[in-house]
Amino acid sequence: MKKIVLLIAVILLITLTGCFEQSEDKLIIGLNPGVDTIEVGDTFIDNGAHANYVFKTLYPTVESSDVNTDQVGVYSIIYEISYLEFSKTITRIVTVIDETPAVLTLNPGVDTVVIGHDWIDAGIQVEDNTNHDVSITVIGEVDINIAGEYLITYLVTDENGNASSIIRYVTIIELN
Repeated sequence: MKKIVLLIAVILLITLTGCFEQSEDKLIIGLNPGVDTIEVGDTFIDNGAHANYVFKTLYPTVESSDVNTDQVGVYSIIYEISYLEFSKTITRIVTVIDETPAVLTLNPGVDTVVIGHDWIDAGIQVEDNTNHDVSITVIGEVDINIAGEYLITYLVTDENGNASSIIRYVTIIELN
C-alpha cells in the first residue's frame, strides 16, 4: 500500500511540474553565504552560488572573476545559470583591504657613544604586507655634545594609511 501511495505521489509530482508554464521568473539564482572582505595576501574562499528551476536544483558556473588577493581593491565574480531557454547572472563583490601596519625592526647599531664622538643612525627594516613604498618619518635628535639619553622615533605609514612606530634609545656618555 505504501508503495502505491509513493508511486502515485511521484506521478502526481511529475505531472504537476509538467503542467507549469515555463517562465524565466521560475529560474532562481542566489549567492551562497561567504566572507567577501579579506585582508590583502589572505586566501579568498569562493562559496559560490546556487540556483533552481521550480523543484530542479541547478549548478551555476563562474562566467568571470577578477579577484586578486595580492592587491587592495574591489573585485567581482559573475555566476551564470542557463536552463531551458532562460539565462541569469548574479555578481559577488569581493573587497580586498589592508588594515595591517608594517612590521618594524631596528637595524643593529652603536647606540651608546662617548660625548663628542659621532653617532650614526643605523635605521630600521620595514616589512609591509603590500610590498609597496612606505613613508618613514624620523622624529628626535641626538646632541653628541651633551650627555644623556635620547629617543629617536621612526614613524612608518603605508600607502593605505596604516601606521606603526619603533623607538631607538641613544645614550651619550661622559668618560671621567
